[in-house]
Amino acid sequence: MNRSSLSLLVLFILTGLFVLPSFTSAETQQPPTDEMIVRQADIAYLAADRAEKLDAYLPPDSFSGPHPAVLLIHGGGWRLGDKADAREREIGRTLASHGYAVFSINYLLNDSKREGNGPVVHTRVVWPRNLEDCEAALHWLQTEAVARYHVDPTRLAVMGGSAGGHLSLLLGATHPDKIRAIISLYGIGDLNEPHVQSLASAFAGTTPEETAVRLAAASPLARIDAHTPPLFLAHGTADKIVPIEHARWLTRELQKRGATYWYVEIAGAPHTFDLEPPQMDLRPTVLSFLEKHLGRPHRKDKP
Repeated sequence: MNRSSLSLLVLFILTGLFVLPSFTSAETQQPPTDEMIVRQADIAYLAADRAEKLDAYLPPDSFSGPHPAVLLIHGGGWRLGDKADAREREIGRTLASHGYAVFSINYLLNDSKREGNGPVVHTRVVWPRNLEDCEAALHWLQTEAVARYHVDPTRLAVMGGSAGGHLSLLLGATHPDKIRAIISLYGIGDLNEPHVQSLASAFAGTTPEETAVRLAAASPLARIDAHTPPLFLAHGTADKIVPIEHARWLTRELQKRGATYWYVEIAGAPHTFDLEPPQMDLRPTVLSFLEKHLGRPHRKDKP
């Protein structure tokens, strides 16, 4: 028995329908070599005075456009992280090698401090500008990237881990007419849910009333319904930052709302992982999800 079947429980949940996925794929095991992928760094997508840029991971020449594309949003508690962190590089290279154009963005972050082992104190809260940067990146994909990188603006997904997973859920739920699929790795679906309330200070206002309004506006679940693009959620049972109880609660709430979603629960996985955590290989599952909802990228050597 392989490591996937030994170490985790996987459920695909499609508005209540449970399907056992397949974890074998010859194409997943033998993608084009990394040297064939084109990576372009520090591309401007915001105003000229903004320091935040994006990196592009472009498919090999063996794929013909227009390409389906993925907007990748990094994690880091809305205060740390970078578009070129190891997780983002791994995801970008993996998806690009299978024919998806990937655009990994930096966005405006909170300023924060921590004394010793004390809690994080956010000295500048930028909400909603972090979401607005993600919206600007989405607009850039639908305009500039179409001409420059042969992106298909009708086949876009958004993806992220942790804080990036939260922003991916929020962006996809806010713009269901522009995004066809959402992937959230260990992201937060509702900032008011008790298991994650300790993280809500990243969106705090100057008064309790303002904070309540901000948390409601920044909680993706309030915007999710049966018309939300299909969601892919992956979460580890050993997550100490966003507990697994939050993910299980979120799936129940999604089912109540009639949302279409796939849920992967990984036994023993911690908070942060890419598409190849030691407990399982997520690549076949994620690629199957993208292919189902964005369509298969076109290889020149295949009809």
